[in-house]
Amino acid sequence: MQVKVAIGTIAFMLTMIVLGYAALREPTRLDEFSDAAQGRSIEAGGVLFGANCATCHGVDGKAEECQDPSSGEPVPCTGLPLNSYFLVCGDRPQRLEDLGWEGSKEQYIQRTISAGRAGTIMPAWLDEFGGPLRPDQVENLADFILNWGDEEFCAQEPSSFAWPESVEDFRAMAEVEAGDPENGVTVYQNYGCAACHGMPEQEGSAAVGPWLGDIAEIAATRVPGMSAEDYLYHSILDPNAFIAPDCPAGPCTDPSLMPGDFAFRMSTNPQDMADILSYLMGE
Repeated sequence: MQVKVAIGTIAFMLTMIVLGYAALREPTRLDEFSDAAQGRSIEAGGVLFGANCATCHGVDGKAEECQDPSSGEPVPCTGLPLNSYFLVCGDRPQRLEDLGWEGSKEQYIQRTISAGRAGTIMPAWLDEFGGPLRPDQVENLADFILNWGDEEFCAQEPSSFAWPESVEDFRAMAEVEAGDPENGVTVYQNYGCAACHGMPEQEGSAAVGPWLGDIAEIAATRVPGMSAEDYLYHSILDPNAFIAPDCPAGPCTDPSLMPGDFAFRMSTNPQDMADILSYLMGE
C-alpha cells in the first residue's frame, strides 16, 4: 500500500513538473508561433506587392524605380512612396496627420488597400469592393509594407534640407544651379506628379489635383503679392499652405491629398526643385 502511495506521489509530482514546465514555456512558444505566422504573412505580402503594387509604388516601395509589368521597361512611378519614414514609423506617422486620419497606421494602410482612394488612380483591392484580393491577402500586404518600418529604419529620423523662405533666396544658393526644364519633366514624372496633376502638355489629363498646364499664369493670381514661382515653391514644400479652389472632381479637399513629404524627398537633391519649377514655369 505504501509503495502504491509513493508511486502515486512521484507520478503526481512528475506530472506537475511537466505541466509547470509547459506552462512556463507556453508564452515563448506562442511568441515563436506568432513570429512565424507574421513572417509567413510578410513573405506572402511581398509576393502580392511585387505582382500588384510595384508597378506604381516602385520595386522597393520608394516610388523611384517602376517597371511596366508586361515589357519590364522602366516607367514613371505613379504611386506614392510606401517605404517611407512618414508612413511606417511612429504611432502617428506624418502622412496620417496630413490627412487627418484618426485611426492607427495599420488601419489606414489596410483601409487604403481595401477601398482605394476616392478621386485618385488607387483602385480598391478587396473583393468586397470589387477587387481581386481576400481579406487575409490585404492583411498580408499591410504587414509587408509595415515591415519596412523596423527599429533600425525608424531610428534614423530624416533630416531636412534648410529650405529658404523665398524661392528667390533658394535660387541664390551656391549649391543650386539654374533650373533645367528638360530635366524638370523627368523630375515631375519620377515624383509621381503626373498621377494627380496629369501632364502640363495635355489639357484635361489631371485626375485628382489641378491641371498645371497654365499654372504659370494662374498661380500669380492665387495669393496677393506672391509671384507664381513663389506660390509653386511653397505649395510643393507645404501642400496645405494654399488649397487651390478647383480640382477635376470639384472643390479641392482640405487638407490636401498631396503628400506633405516633398521637402524631405527633395532634400537629397534640391536641384530637383529648381528643375521642376523651371519646367512648370515654362522657362
